[in-house]
Amino acid sequence: MTTASFDKTYAPTGAISLDDLRIEPGASDMVRCTADIRVAARTISLEATATGTIGAMTSMLYDIGAGVEIMSFYQQTEGEQVITYLLCDRDGDRCWSYGRGSTGDESAVNALISGANQLA
Repeated sequence: MTTASFDKTYAPTGAISLDDLRIEPGASDMVRCTADIRVAARTISLEATATGTIGAMTSMLYDIGAGVEIMSFYQQTEGEQVITYLLCDRDGDRCWSYGRGSTGDESAVNALISGANQLA
């Protein structure tokens, strides 16, 4: 499988994309995340507080009607990049997705959005 084919299968572009994500530490190990998420041609500004960035992004995806549950999670590093693989579920439909980023949070958010696009 070529890299392009792998990307198209497990990290497809779709109606949902992340334009901006800001993460701020909160009280009691919580984080406050604000994001601009594009859904089709519309940009939506969202905010969520959770125990981590993945929890906050999951909450924001549910807010736009594209929520998914993470059934399996795996991360690895490849040079300067972190790669996250997720098994995502939505109403019994499942898919594998992946994302890359310079941090674990960035790659996990990218993988989560890939999963939401596949299951939307």
